[in-house]
Amino acid sequence: MSVSKINGISLSSINRRDGVRINSDAANVNGVTVSSFSNTKSLITQGANDYIDFDLSSLDLSSFGQQGSVSTWLKVGSTGNSATTFFWSIYDDSANAQDRIELQFFNTSGSNVYALNGMFRNKEGSSYPTRVCNAKTGSSHHGKPWNRIASDYGDFGSASDSVYNAHNMRDTWMHVVWTWHNSATYTYDGSTYTGRQRIYVNGVLRNEGSSSFASHNGTGTAVGLAGVDSATTLDRIRIGARFNANNDYEGLTDEVAMFNGEINQSTVTSIYNSGVPGNISSTSGLIAWFRFEDNTNESVSGSNLGSLQGNATYSSTVPS
Repeated sequence: MSVSKINGISLSSINRRDGVRINSDAANVNGVTVSSFSNTKSLITQGANDYIDFDLSSLDLSSFGQQGSVSTWLKVGSTGNSATTFFWSIYDDSANAQDRIELQFFNTSGSNVYALNGMFRNKEGSSYPTRVCNAKTGSSHHGKPWNRIASDYGDFGSASDSVYNAHNMRDTWMHVVWTWHNSATYTYDGSTYTGRQRIYVNGVLRNEGSSSFASHNGTGTAVGLAGVDSATTLDRIRIGARFNANNDYEGLTDEVAMFNGEINQSTVTSIYNSGVPGNISSTSGLIAWFRFEDNTNESVSGSNLGSLQGNATYSSTVPS
């Protein structure tokens, strides 16, 4: 990018190596037209111990655990990922057994049936139950709890869950946006629940609601969403694996963006941009934008960002 300052802040210190576009104040990017945009690289992770970590401690994420959104471009490998994997995980590095926000590629049945789940570890009393937003095939399915038994994708109400078949994400770029809002409501089966999640695939809303985490070979229940506990400090994002470095993802990731607040359909459509990433620096609520445009690390506000692990590296394959 060629603009040197935003609201008087030099981009040389916040927008250069490792493709990171990160600010502690979203107003520093809002309403600014960047004069050029170029997307030439993505992150490639190929399995065990391949991921990249970013320190988020310099950001104001005080409300992110109650109302937030993450946009991610993904190209799942044509092979591999035979078990459940995680595209990314946002967590408290000092208390990672508590609240977490994670995007999951879940093996539901056999070798070609996968679910796409937003996994929100939600503070409720003294426990941390998982709240799932599971992508569905159509709008009539929205709010339906997640069913872990899924061997086909029949009509709504069939014996198997009518989830969006995330196996279709293999070997093709897909755009996923996941949002949450702990005081917004949704209605399912005649009941209204407070605290909702939404998940979009390629600009299309694929679910609105929350489900409890289903037991083995079971079905969850429709639930609300309390959000992240105020004592939790979300200070790290791991891309390419889960918070504990397990469940590694094999494939490509690009243009990961975090937003304060629940972005709406219009904003999702704009970011999707008919399948071609564009400049989103003026998008309201933007707090971090990981672009993977360089092969070196960057330090922002004294925090070391962009720590590559294992054989994680950069690819010239990008969404186009």
